[in-house]
Amino acid sequence: MRYDQGELTLSVTAGPQTHGQEATAAAGSTRPQVRLMVVDDHPAVRMGLVQLLEAQPDFDVCAVCINAEAAIAQATAREIDVAVVDYQLPGRNGLWICRRLKRLARPPAVVVFSAFADHRLAACCAVAQADAVLNKGVLGSELCNAIRSVARGRRLLPKVPRPFADTLRAKLAEPEQLLFGMMLAAIPREEIRRALRISEHELDARAEAMLRTLEALPGEAAHAGRRRGGLDLDRTVSAR
Repeated sequence: MRYDQGELTLSVTAGPQTHGQEATAAAGSTRPQVRLMVVDDHPAVRMGLVQLLEAQPDFDVCAVCINAEAAIAQATAREIDVAVVDYQLPGRNGLWICRRLKRLARPPAVVVFSAFADHRLAACCAVAQADAVLNKGVLGSELCNAIRSVARGRRLLPKVPRPFADTLRAKLAEPEQLLFGMMLAAIPREEIRRALRISEHELDARAEAMLRTLEALPGEAAHAGRRRGGLDLDRTVSAR
């Protein structure tokens, strides 16, 4: 299979299937495939992701990008069900991509997949409307299951410890502190708008201001949350 995104040409050749894999693929062919976009600037990681995801009979990797501009262009030009997005990218980062994707007429679910996933990034993902955040140290099967879950309309956001959430909240301007708490609690945006009596435009502007503050803060202690299992993924809430 060949992907040509202008800036990136990536070829993937599937290996021979076993009889078991053929049976699984045949069973999966009765349902529509989940259309995926992968956004990662590291060649080896990008190739590994594509090979992992293309090996799943219910996935179709239809776009592969290395930066934010290409990702938005691809998502605008075609229908994407789930975007798997690295946080650290050249230029605009994964949260910027997430927020722009969520403004599309048919927004995809977004999985932020990062080697630097910690509680601060988890909080930022809640503000940016990400549907899931996973550390790159997780098993491939965990990533695939997360993709299937968000494609069905669920959100997989880790529980941010209360003391750490309170520390982040204290760094925000007073008008944003309530909004931050509501976003961490995964309250649907429409309910937030009604409760605070604000427009969609104002909600977007305030969320963007919060992200500028939160992303500029120093990270957690060295390597905290970067090891496998560093994020507590025991909370699964309904989508927007």
